Amino acid sequence: MENIYLDYAATSLKHFDIYASVTKKLEKIYANPSSNHQMGKTANKFFKEARRKIADFIKAEEKEIIFTSGATEANNMVFNHIREKFNSGEIIISQIEHPSVIECANKLEHLGFKIIKIPTLSNGLVDIKLLENLINDKTRLISIMLANNETGIINPIKKITSLAKKHNILVHSDIVQAFAKIQIDVKELGVDFASVSAHKIGATNNFGFLYAKNADIKPLLIGGGQENNLRSGTSDLFGAMVLADCIEKTWKNKEHLEELKEYLLAELKTSQIAYELNSDTKLSLPNIINIYFKNIQAQRLITYLDINNIFISGTSACSSGSLRASKVITNIFDQARAEYSVRISIGFDTTKEKLDSLVYKIKNLEERILKRG
Repeated sequence: MENIYLDYAATSLKHFDIYASVTKKLEKIYANPSSNHQMGKTANKFFKEARRKIADFIKAEEKEIIFTSGATEANNMVFNHIREKFNSGEIIISQIEHPSVIECANKLEHLGFKIIKIPTLSNGLVDIKLLENLINDKTRLISIMLANNETGIINPIKKITSLAKKHNILVHSDIVQAFAKIQIDVKELGVDFASVSAHKIGATNNFGFLYAKNADIKPLLIGGGQENNLRSGTSDLFGAMVLADCIEKTWKNKEHLEELKEYLLAELKTSQIAYELNSDTKLSLPNIINIYFKNIQAQRLITYLDINNIFISGTSACSSGSLRASKVITNIFDQARAEYSVRISIGFDTTKEKLDSLVYKIKNLEERILKRG
């Protein structure tokens, strides 16, 4: 039975063709990019080219791209910077941030900062009016994700930064899910910091970067002084080159994702399955759909599809494999709805035929449940 992978928001299938291409380029260039000999200089040239491609894609300067082990480290860098720079004050985040942001904020709360977690509106967007009312002269950082990892909802970050800049407040955005799926210009967004994970677009695990405006950030990891003394550790040339190439491939797939999303929504409507969408598709990413199935508990649906080699999820994959109700959907709606909601996320390997199989299996399970009463 064919595997049907529909959990791209957790991690993308790998672009192994790019892995092979980069491997071939590096077969005879295996030196450390920091080494001062001929091979090291060639490696450093490749490294700089990768950084330039990545920076160009989000309209950043090369010096503003700090390579990390992923977005979790990048998020930690930002919150560590705030701790060292201010020692105290208020930090505003949303209730539906990724766990790595929430836990960073919680840590600073234990160190004396006041953490304010603002709710969302019924459409899943951050409440801008409430945010504006909460800003004061003690606010040090606002951290709001560009697109939510469970609903795909895209927040109005530009409006948030406009409010923040009136009070000289730093703004951080986790742009992990949105990266390479929608157009991102960090200068236009106005953010001071932005975090990215490579594995979300088919590149390597344990690689990513932090965008830091004007490279103004205090290091979290110290040692050899790599990344202009902002993040020590041996440079991951392979990871950087793979990410640079995966960006272009993912971006070119955007229209395909949009078409598949529209197709899935049309098929669900035709199927007469009892469901509601948990987010406005016009306000969300092209690859994520969060659905409330009125007659099927999320855990039961996920398990049933798993048995049939179809893989979806009900919550963030960073929840240690748990099948607990989504905190994001609980915060937007309530726990009862969350227990019947799942996330379907598509990618470059997804086809209409695979989505047909998904809808067929969901319909089949619903009919069995209703028949048993």
